[in-house]
Amino acid sequence: MAKVYVIHEWDDTQKDQALKFFNGLVDMAKGKKLPKGFKLEKLNVDEANKTAVCEWEVPSMQDLANVASQMGITWKVKMISPVTKYEHKLL
Repeated sequence: MAKVYVIHEWDDTQKDQALKFFNGLVDMAKGKKLPKGFKLEKLNVDEANKTAVCEWEVPSMQDLANVASQMGITWKVKMISPVTKYEHKLL
């Protein structure tokens, strides 16, 4: 399993489509209709800055990318997966 953060950024013309997407995503998560092994842990939407961040637990980043490519997303998306061997403890 992999933790993946997905950063969504949209422009004004995509706002309605993006918000509809996030509402549908939350409904899928609550209704347990996400693909097997996928867990949406957190979703933060900042409408004022036209940005959202999803925190996922998924089989792999590639699996998430494959599913996302079928979701009709038309805005900018960036996926980040923390790599534990490079983590540093902050004092």
